[in-house]
Amino acid sequence: MRGRVSGVGCWVSGVRCQVSRFTFYASRLTHHASRTTLYALLLWLLFGCTASSPPVLRLGVHTIRPDDELLALAQAAEFDTLVQVFPWREVEPTQDQFHWEATDQIVAGAEHYGLDLIVRLDQHPAWASRVELALNAPPDKLEDYRDFAQRVAERYRGRVRAYIIWNEPNLAIEWGGQPPDPVAFTKLLRAGYEAVKAGDPAALVVAAGLAPTNSHDAQAMDERLFLHEMYRAGAGAYFDVLGAHPYSFGQSPGEPESDSNHPAFGRLTELRRIMEENGDRAKPVWITEMGWTVEPPPEQADIRVSPEQQAEYLVAGLDIIRRDWPWVELVTVWNLSRPTPGDPFGGYSLLDLDGQPRPVYEAWRQAVAGGSERTGPAAQKAQSDTVNILAGDAIIHLGDTDVKPPWWPLYAGRKPSLAWTGGFYLADPGAAEWTLLLEVMQQNEMGNTLQLNGTPLLPDLPQQDFARRWMTVRRSVPASLLRPGYNELTLITVRLAPDTQHDDYVWSDFQFRHVRLVRGE
Repeated sequence: MRGRVSGVGCWVSGVRCQVSRFTFYASRLTHHASRTTLYALLLWLLFGCTASSPPVLRLGVHTIRPDDELLALAQAAEFDTLVQVFPWREVEPTQDQFHWEATDQIVAGAEHYGLDLIVRLDQHPAWASRVELALNAPPDKLEDYRDFAQRVAERYRGRVRAYIIWNEPNLAIEWGGQPPDPVAFTKLLRAGYEAVKAGDPAALVVAAGLAPTNSHDAQAMDERLFLHEMYRAGAGAYFDVLGAHPYSFGQSPGEPESDSNHPAFGRLTELRRIMEENGDRAKPVWITEMGWTVEPPPEQADIRVSPEQQAEYLVAGLDIIRRDWPWVELVTVWNLSRPTPGDPFGGYSLLDLDGQPRPVYEAWRQAVAGGSERTGPAAQKAQSDTVNILAGDAIIHLGDTDVKPPWWPLYAGRKPSLAWTGGFYLADPGAAEWTLLLEVMQQNEMGNTLQLNGTPLLPDLPQQDFARRWMTVRRSVPASLLRPGYNELTLITVRLAPDTQHDDYVWSDFQFRHVRLVRGE
């Protein structure tokens, strides 16, 4: 959690501080004051503490495919927290075969920009569920999800603030097309909770945000009923924070009542009441999605708002949270992404189709100016002498051949896979030369190249035999090729000469891992 504590933690620490002060003063007053005076002093200290130590509202934004430019935009808008899905199907597309390069880069980017990271764990791989062609389906075996969640938490111990277990399980579309089942979800929540705590005991576990809905059928369950049934199934023991998605589907956040198609923004208070009725008053609520759309799918045209309304409603919702809901400790805007035509989520984005900020971006920035907990980019810290670009257990296979282990599947499942680019961050490259180190297997053709920030690193990768062994390649890197902040390393494969093949051209296959820069080595 990178040196920060939640508002609840601050409050508790404040009480401890005040109680200690009370003990000190009480020892001095024992012989000079009545028992009534001591009681009055205790009440004053305790109530004074809670009144002067309100929790700070954290400001989050939900990204979809973050890159350096989007992270910089998040920082500029004074967000202090990033909410991001780590899709199970992309991290573990084949059972026990993990692909970490994308998630490693997101974690490093969030750290560079001083953004706390909250990770959502869902989107099943095909091997984990009998349900086909579904966006999200619960696993056939809970232990498979438990293993995935624990591996993620172990890998990013101390670097990820919290984990969200699943997404909107009160909708059939997020539950493999099956009727929503709060008891089954509670079992999944327990598996996720125990896995995260085993992997990183300090990380918080967030119960999935529920979708606001007035339906109660095979396609959706009213989120209030779903939460009530979760508590009946014992869910209260398996989350630290309740996630929430208080969409109002085109309505102003100030509308006091829901209608059949548009739940009111304020209905979140009903979920809070259910928490309190079940003894969870001390747990906070985190809004992990919130927003309005300027371009909904055609079948949802009634929830469309204008760009001006999108900005007005988001700021008004933030005002309500600040003024009336002290139990909300995080508000997350959905979303910061580059929309594409027909993208069902694009209308909610803070950016337009050209990737430029919509009015809502500037309205948010002005509304929160100076109120973020963001500590600033990690670039302010001393530069490490070793910068990891690709981990030793994250293997990239370029080429066009599908072969058995020790070969890894082709990068990103593409055939052919022609290039890979890895982003990394430097605080200050300095003036001294760096050394690029990487491990390569079966690089056997001339012309496979390395590029650093668009400049070739010569000579090209060396040739190797067909022994399926790893060899370490070293290249000198002048500091002038590096820059403060974001940098990119690209590896590109080459086509084999036609006289070595019996058929059409094929691409040279090679794979690499453990790519890092070392200062002065």
